[in-house]
Amino acid sequence: MPFQELRHPKVYVPNQSYHDFSDATRFGELVFLTQGPQDILKLNTVYRRVGELLRDAIAGDYLLISGPITVNAMAASILAYRFGRVNYLIFDGASGRYVSKPILLSQVETRDDRPEPAGAASRDGP
Repeated sequence: MPFQELRHPKVYVPNQSYHDFSDATRFGELVFLTQGPQDILKLNTVYRRVGELLRDAIAGDYLLISGPITVNAMAASILAYRFGRVNYLIFDGASGRYVSKPILLSQVETRDDRPEPAGAASRDGP
């Protein structure tokens, strides 16, 4: 096991805002991927920034769901591609605490009975 994987988990927060993220520190050190308003149409800029900050991420780190959808999507995509999993932290309003919801891509159900997109050729041939 590489030495870097022995560190404590980090919690990647898509955007530093006025929200109180203190409960998430139970899961690890907070790392803010962006701060303040974001131009969500500049996807390459968002991707470079998020990718740079996730460079040292490990499979045991968390992604807290909050803030701009593009930052959440980029971070989740990068983590899923690199590790085959995303450890989401989601705020539970009933308890007032963050809860861990890991998703393992190898365990995501696949279905062969999905409808074909309109205009797509049949899988069974003509």
